[in-house]
Amino acid sequence: NQPRNAYDLYTPRFTKGIGRTKEGVCPICFESEERGGEGRTEWLSMKFSAYNYHMHYFHGISCYTGLPFSPPIEFLVMRRRPSQIRKGEREEMMQGKCHRCGEWTPMEGVKNCELKIKELYWWKHAVACHRSSTIPGERDIYMNDNVFDKLKEYEHLNPVKGEEEEIEC
Repeated sequence: NQPRNAYDLYTPRFTKGIGRTKEGVCPICFESEERGGEGRTEWLSMKFSAYNYHMHYFHGISCYTGLPFSPPIEFLVMRRRPSQIRKGEREEMMQGKCHRCGEWTPMEGVKNCELKIKELYWWKHAVACHRSSTIPGERDIYMNDNVFDKLKEYEHLNPVKGEEEEIEC
């Protein structure tokens, strides 16, 4: 699959194999640490959703837009009832309000421990709810560096014609 545009953070730039053996390199992990990546080549299966899962739940990138999921529009800390709390569980739970559905979604699990990926609970909600929806006016998600400047220059010299259509994941 070709990237939707130069700013597409979801679509792999390198793939190998076909059908069941098709794999793609995560474009975020591939970037150097200076540019926010991990400087490593992570090949993930395209056929069995490993790539999709990785992009959604490890990086928070939407397959519909190729962009990061929109964050909550508000935060709320809810105190749990003492009768609900078991040993090793949180007394308070942080929740985030969704811009699309308006619901308050848990931002963390009930177990009182640090998650490896803190945004995981929000991203799970976003995958199910947001689709191609973003907060109106949301922008400036890219690192303004020489790569970004070259893309903007190229875009200015080679304007894209036509509207983009919604991608099915």
